[in-house]
Amino acid sequence: MIDRRRVLWLLRYGVGIAALTWLVVQADWAEVLVTLSGMAPAAVAIVLGASVLGTVAQFWTWHVLINRVRSTPFRVAAGVMLTVRFINHLTPSQAVGKSLAPAVLRQYTGYTWGTVVAVATLHTALFAVLYGIVALVGLGVFASALSPGLLVVIAASAGLYLVVGPLLFVAGTRLGGAATLAAAVRDRIPIERLPYAEALLAKAVGALPDIGEETAETLGRLRRDPVAIGGYAVGWAVALLVVPGVRVWVLLSAAGVEFSPLSLSVAGVELSVLLLPIALVTAYAVTLLPITPGGVGIAEASATLVLAALGVPATIAGPTILIDRFLGVYLPALVGWYPTMRLDPSWKSAES
Repeated sequence: MIDRRRVLWLLRYGVGIAALTWLVVQADWAEVLVTLSGMAPAAVAIVLGASVLGTVAQFWTWHVLINRVRSTPFRVAAGVMLTVRFINHLTPSQAVGKSLAPAVLRQYTGYTWGTVVAVATLHTALFAVLYGIVALVGLGVFASALSPGLLVVIAASAGLYLVVGPLLFVAGTRLGGAATLAAAVRDRIPIERLPYAEALLAKAVGALPDIGEETAETLGRLRRDPVAIGGYAVGWAVALLVVPGVRVWVLLSAAGVEFSPLSLSVAGVELSVLLLPIALVTAYAVTLLPITPGGVGIAEASATLVLAALGVPATIAGPTILIDRFLGVYLPALVGWYPTMRLDPSWKSAES
């Protein structure tokens, strides 16, 4: 008998590979190689340095939340982010990897289930709200330049972020519903093929109904904490706006391409490049849709189409986006394989 889940799994990977293949084929790699080989050492240093900063900023978004509950080493936040990122690229969408975040966080910290569920819920909720807001701003700014099909897909993705975020705040106080949701994830997604995921999720689902009060109290306290919310927002902005914008701008500049989709200037100074980070967030919004694992291929195709619509030659936009995604997303995900393999599925923790 054919395993339909496995067929669907392979189909999603197939779509991602096909999208990546399309990007590779249509790119002018001879020009790209000439551009990269001719990049000044300072430009290379900026790209690599920004990439390191972006990864550290992602660690910070976890650390600033959990550290407001209890003093926690920064390396714990690093392990959590890398592990969740690795899982995201084995599952159909970011939502699944983030749904396992409480289990991952508990494994690293040994903190109570109520604490880790509250932290993971707030982390995902803030990510979704911020991403949705910026993506919708981008759609408002660039709508006239995008094709109707691309506009609809990105608008649906951005809108979904703004639905998911507020709902997660509600789920933090109604853990019975969250347990049902987690059980549905287990039934619908072939997580038994993920390293340790089956054991971790089973443990998480079993604990959820008993931790509603603690989760609600911790989540409520964190939501009222300006250091937690403000610190997260700063880390998110650095990781998702500043670093990708700088990285892509340097790569485009090295190729002799100017990003100026709109006539935006102050005192004769062209400021359109400041819209580049917003354009990237808008283009990458499709990663939320369960089309391919971690948005592989689809995110690159979407971003290439968006940049091309905004005046960047497609032969340059494609490779630029591939480099950006590799440094900002895929490399951390690959590194995340190591801490994921070190997780203990027996779930022995320091606290009950």
